[in-house]
Amino acid sequence: MASKKNTNNELPPLYVLPSDNKELQSFSQKFKLDMMEQVVKIIDFAVVHNLPFIEVFQFKNSDFVITLSEKDYLTNIENVFAYYMEKEAYEHCPKVVQLRETLKQKSGRINDEKQTFGKQRS
Repeated sequence: MASKKNTNNELPPLYVLPSDNKELQSFSQKFKLDMMEQVVKIIDFAVVHNLPFIEVFQFKNSDFVITLSEKDYLTNIENVFAYYMEKEAYEHCPKVVQLRETLKQKSGRINDEKQTFGKQRS
């Protein structure tokens, strides 16, 4: 997949996956690193634009898509980080670490707001 510099103002192009299961397995093995990069770019875009969910992949010749909700952003980023570490793809780690910290901070703020709101209602 050709990579295009994203300015965070435009949605990264969607990755189109084969809809046939056998082709999908082969494709996933061959392009897993690219797919992980796509997940990072898409989640980064969603965080910058404060989106509650975002489409990550679509399937060729199908209406089916894979989406992530905001509550799953951090888990997916942590899985990507673990994959990069396992494959020793360290050059990709700084962006993932930065995004993970942003998501943790955002999660902490949301939890603080919930606690504050709950105390006010008591």
